[in-house]
Amino acid sequence: MPGILNRNHAPIYFVAAVLSVLLSIWVGARETVLNPDAICYLQSAAGVSHGIKTAMRVCGQAMWPFYSILIYAVSRATFFSLTFSAYLLNGFFSLLSVLAFISITRFFTDKKSVLWFSAAVILLSHEFDAVRYYIIRDHGFWAFYLLSIVFSLYYFKNRSITYAFFWSLSLVVATLFRIEGAVFLLALPFVTFFETKQTLARRIKAFLQLNTVTFAIIVFLLTWIFLHPTLREIGRLGELRFQLEHGFAALIQNFNLKAGALGSVVLGPDSAHDAKWILLIMLAGWYLVSIVSNLSLVYSVLVIYAWIKKSLKINLVLAGYLFVNVLITSAFLVEHFFFSKRYLIALSLVLMIFVPFALETLREEYRTKKWPLVLALFFMVISSLGGIFDFGYSKRYIYDAGHWLALNTPSDARIYSNNIQVMYYSGRFGDSVFAKEAEFADVTKIAHSAWKQYDYLALLMNSKNSSQVKPLLEEIGAQPIEVFMNKRGDQIRIYRRLKA
Repeated sequence: MPGILNRNHAPIYFVAAVLSVLLSIWVGARETVLNPDAICYLQSAAGVSHGIKTAMRVCGQAMWPFYSILIYAVSRATFFSLTFSAYLLNGFFSLLSVLAFISITRFFTDKKSVLWFSAAVILLSHEFDAVRYYIIRDHGFWAFYLLSIVFSLYYFKNRSITYAFFWSLSLVVATLFRIEGAVFLLALPFVTFFETKQTLARRIKAFLQLNTVTFAIIVFLLTWIFLHPTLREIGRLGELRFQLEHGFAALIQNFNLKAGALGSVVLGPDSAHDAKWILLIMLAGWYLVSIVSNLSLVYSVLVIYAWIKKSLKINLVLAGYLFVNVLITSAFLVEHFFFSKRYLIALSLVLMIFVPFALETLREEYRTKKWPLVLALFFMVISSLGGIFDFGYSKRYIYDAGHWLALNTPSDARIYSNNIQVMYYSGRFGDSVFAKEAEFADVTKIAHSAWKQYDYLALLMNSKNSSQVKPLLEEIGAQPIEVFMNKRGDQIRIYRRLKA
């Protein structure tokens, strides 16, 4: 596409692409245990052959089934396993994210040094690399989200309807992976009204061009709902509608409830009246610390440095993406009082755009001051190691325990485990694995001889749950027939009930 593709920079894209593929292979090969979300998507993908509705009922995340359908389609087309097909998809999406990130940088400059820095920044991003091996739909969302930034930048530069179409299309595909894509699709066109240098007529025209695909989708959905009145809730669209209609009121209500609890339980009567301000400051601090942690300390410093030095000015497009990201993530924090690190990666990816320009500024000062650039690159590499290499304790024991159950227990044996991954690898639960996970989560429910209804118990015990599991082990009073553990002492103990 004119403006985006440039043969002069092909070597940079090629090297970045090869390194991205190698990183995906490396992190995929080192992992021995699937993440819990992966079990959901793989089980859902397996259910696609029985119909979309069946696939959507497997677990909560499967209610948005596009990713599961893709896994199934790749598996059928290539004859690879569902797991390998998922890793193949994720590797492709990560590659697309890397190339899109470099393309965003190239919009602002043709300097090869900055583009090499850009490739290094995305490839050495700790959190981005740390989740490469996760089988999650976020990979597809991030890829098309970054592509939407590329198309929006070029649209606002030359007002081509082609770029407007591909911007909409990329966010529609991103929405198929995560519902947050719809928020960007609906909110970002309003950026056009902040173009004060443009006439009102041109701003309205731009707004309509960016919404052409969106209007067509809305008409299609309204027609579909009219023709199929029993299908008013499609996947998670009902959740999006609820957030648009009642989200703000729900946030305020939840905030007031938490502030009231803080004032009555934690603060004394003399300071309870300041509970809302104190809670707001706590949330703001939590939010900022989470961003720095997700972005990494060295990248955060370089972003601030780029802003101070004006290495890259924040244009209207980047400001719009930053604003919507902050709106979504801060609202989520207030509503749930919880953050998963990967929820902030979309915001981190926009902030990371400033890092290559900060490094270029340091490079230009290299003749007079060598140590700042060397130090920045050194800490970038050090920060990335945790995402590329696994310095934590192995989870192989979980796979081994599940595999042992699969090989050494009768197919009709009643098995109990308080770990969903053991349950999955045992191959004894099928599509009911998530229902059983909720049922088996609390081991105290099988105390007082209730555990005797099961033929085998595969109990996870670690520092987090030992206070719950130890009383049960004392009640069982027998030695486990097998123990699988890692170097930290986390273990799966397998017990067999002796028949009377």
